[in-house]
Amino acid sequence: MKFANLHLHSTFSDARFTPLELVRIGKALGYKALALTDHDTDGGCGQFLAAAREEGIEAITGAEFYGRLADVRCHLTALDFDQNDPTLRAFIQKRCDLAYAHTEACFRRGVEQGFIQDFTWQEVLDLTWDGTWFCSATVLNAMRAKKLPTGGIHKNVFRSPEALATAPDYADGEEAIRAVRKAGGVIALAHPGEKGVTRVPAMVELGLNGIETDHPSVPEERLPLCLEAAERFGLYRCGGTDHTGPMSGNGGQYAIPVFNGLTEEEFFILKERRLG
Repeated sequence: MKFANLHLHSTFSDARFTPLELVRIGKALGYKALALTDHDTDGGCGQFLAAAREEGIEAITGAEFYGRLADVRCHLTALDFDQNDPTLRAFIQKRCDLAYAHTEACFRRGVEQGFIQDFTWQEVLDLTWDGTWFCSATVLNAMRAKKLPTGGIHKNVFRSPEALATAPDYADGEEAIRAVRKAGGVIALAHPGEKGVTRVPAMVELGLNGIETDHPSVPEERLPLCLEAAERFGLYRCGGTDHTGPMSGNGGQYAIPVFNGLTEEEFFILKERRLG
């Protein structure tokens, strides 16, 4: 069991557990430190940090951004930043506004086409916390709370050709890095793919200061490259279980016993900014 799980999602973006539930599950599994990294929002971090304090475990702020960086579409995990920094607040609000507009348009189209019945957008809002990054899971979680059927809605409404064609583009990765670094945080290349690993030097030049080295989607053959990049460029090691394992709430291929994350030393190197 690792000391820290620093890649988790909640009902504030595209997962099934609330921030409080995640903290309690993580503690029960044996983690001693956690970070909530919802997509394009830190809206659940307040609840998450409060729950961690109550449960007596470490927790830091987090978010995961979709970004275009060094000619690569990638995910960027932001950790341990000041939530009150105005530049970061503006960046997150912009991403949340884009997601909200797209999800509402998809929902209303789904109603018109008959895929969503006996449910209104106002009901979605009534069942959703402020600060949520709106996506298909937001709607489906709200419908489940009302005991309504959800079969086929994700595919026919939120993954339809029209929905995919109008989806917001990835954010400017440089803008994300600037915002997170200005807020005093670490921003890492999340679950690096083959192309992403090769572009790490260029990403570091743009301000990247971390890389995920322990994640379900980082295969053993790619791990040495990630570790080498961390060592060569003095990057903070990051990682966690993401949408896989007992903290994900997912079934199918994701329902496997994985417990990725950081060692105690790796966590405190990051938290104490020992690498600068």
